[in-house]
This record gives sequence, C-alpha cells and structure tokens, in this order.
Amino acid sequence: MLHLLLHPLQVEAQLHSLFYNNFVSFGVGGDCYLNDAGANMGFGFEVTYGKWLVSTAGVRMQFSPQFAKGVDEAQPYYYGHIDYLFDPVTSLRGVNRSRAWRSYCLAGVGFVHTMSGDNDFCAVAGVGLDRRLVGDWRLFGELKAIVHPSDFDHNTRMSANTVLTFGAVYDINYNPTRSRSRFETRGMAYDWFFQVGLGGCSFNYKGIGSFSDRLGLLSPIIEFNFGKRINTACLIRMGVSGLYARSSEELFSYYNVRGDLMLDISGILYPERAYTRFTARPYISTGVVSRLDDQTNFLISSDAGLQFVFRPDNRDEIFLEARYILTPPRFAHVEIEQSTFSVGMAMIVAGYSYSFGKNSFK
Repeated sequence: MLHLLLHPLQVEAQLHSLFYNNFVSFGVGGDCYLNDAGANMGFGFEVTYGKWLVSTAGVRMQFSPQFAKGVDEAQPYYYGHIDYLFDPVTSLRGVNRSRAWRSYCLAGVGFVHTMSGDNDFCAVAGVGLDRRLVGDWRLFGELKAIVHPSDFDHNTRMSANTVLTFGAVYDINYNPTRSRSRFETRGMAYDWFFQVGLGGCSFNYKGIGSFSDRLGLLSPIIEFNFGKRINTACLIRMGVSGLYARSSEELFSYYNVRGDLMLDISGILYPERAYTRFTARPYISTGVVSRLDDQTNFLISSDAGLQFVFRPDNRDEIFLEARYILTPPRFAHVEIEQSTFSVGMAMIVAGYSYSFGKNSFK
C-alpha cells in the first residue's frame, strides 16, 4: 500500500527532473556550401533547445536557416535536426563546477528544405566550445558539417554545408551533479552491450496495392548492434542491418548503418530499480542506407522504433523490436514517381542482448 501511495510521487519527481539541466541558445555565423559548382560562402542563424541527460551527454533540437549559393542559384536552406551531444573532457576528468569552459562533440540527423522545393534528409557532425559569462549565461562557438545525400539540390554527388556559429547559451536549472548517482554510468569502461537479431522487412513505396501485396514483399533481415547504457533511463546504440529487400519489380541487397538514442520506460518510472523483468524502449535513429547495386548513392535515412524486452537477469536480454526506416525516394528504383515520405522499410526483429564488462547498475 505504501508503494502505491509513493509511486505517483516518484513519477512526479522524474517528470520534474525533465526541467533540470535544460538550455536554450541563439547564434549567428557564416557557412561554406561545398557542391558540384564549388565552394560558396553564405550566412545564417540558428535557435536551439536542449537538455543534458547526464553530466557528459545530452540531446538538442535545432532550427537553422542558412543562405548560400547552390549549383543553380543562391537561396535559403532551412535545416531542422536533432543532435546527440557528448562532453569528452568531463567524461575523462569528471565534473568540476568551477570549470568555466565546456566542450562537446555532436552528431545528429534532420531535414533540409529549399525554396526551390527540394526536400531531403541530412546528417550533422561537429564540435563546440562554450565559456561561462555571468550567472547562467555562456558564450559559445560551434563548427559543424551538414551533409546532404547525392542528387540533392541538383548535385550528382554528396554535398555539404560547413557552418561556423557564435552566440549565447542560457542554462535552465543547470546542476550537472544532480543526476550523478547510482542512476548514471560510472565511466566509459562500464555498461556496454552487444545484440544480434533476425527478422523480416517489408519494402514500402507508392504504388503497392493491398496489405496482402505488402506481405508478398517480405524478405529476411539480420542485424548486429553495439551500445552503452548512459543511465537507467537512456541508452545509445550503433547498429548495422540488412540483407535483402523486394519490390514488385526486383529483389535487391542493401545495408543500413545507424545510431540509436533509446529511452527505457521502466528506468524512467522506477529509477531506483536498475533492472525490472520487463521494459519497453522507444527510440529514434539516423543512419546511412545503400543498395549494393547502386553504391554511388549513400542515402541518409531516419528511423524510429519500439523494443520490448524480457530480462532473465542483469546481463541477458531477449527482445522483440519493430522499426520503420524512412529513406529518400530515389532508394526505390521503381517506375512510379515517389514523393518525399513514400519510401521506407517496415521491420520486425527478434534477438538476444548481452551486457559485458563492468556494470554500474545492480
């Protein structure tokens, strides 16, 4: 009875923690758009909202209009992306509240839109550095590359927009040691896991008829994942999957390399219990997908999924996972013209996960 009375307070405390270690920022700067026509300079600005999940890692959402000259014309490029942040210095040296400087690496996925009507996915990678100014205000500088897939904006190859930004960050309820407890991984040597899975996928695109037609396109899939548990509520994972996919016109081989950011539902609701027998993990991903019959096109994909987990003990897991991979239209290679969000693959995978090495969560 006491547990039932205290459970709403535990959930409320977890929800309240969502408002700790958040931040907002605004920056302006220049860009260099490298495309088939050469390197062209431009300018832009960005607004960001994010959260440090633990003292060394966080996530953010960023909107960034950039003005640059493409192959044919100068125009605005509108970017929206979600990034994963990692602070390597704090990871190696530990938390120090008196340290004025803070550094981070970032990787993410997003969407780019042009005024000429071209839409596509983009991948983001970069580094940043900020310094405490006064109170909760910090000044920052950031250098990142936004990579577009081949054929975007009338380019025959992959193109990239390199952006250098300077601006201000405001920390909201910043307390980097607040989550530093038994709920957080103890270091880089702790809490790693390996997964292997088998399943099936159904290739989806405009022009497929009934549900039975989609079942007729089922093909096998195999995948391998390698990841780390950041805290009781958050995991990161790198994976490679693929084998065969089938359209109504052909059978082809492909592979997908991706990075996942996963949330553990039981870890959010019961942070004091590192392991429960059952849990569910929703996640979002970014990656690269490529067909073996068209290796000149490495296309950026965006994924989302849900993993259901059974834990016999604190090292072994059995999981069932549903995932959808959204790809650019030119991945389809079919006669019917595809739209921006019409091509993808629906997957169901069953697998086994093993945690190896040192374990922070008992």
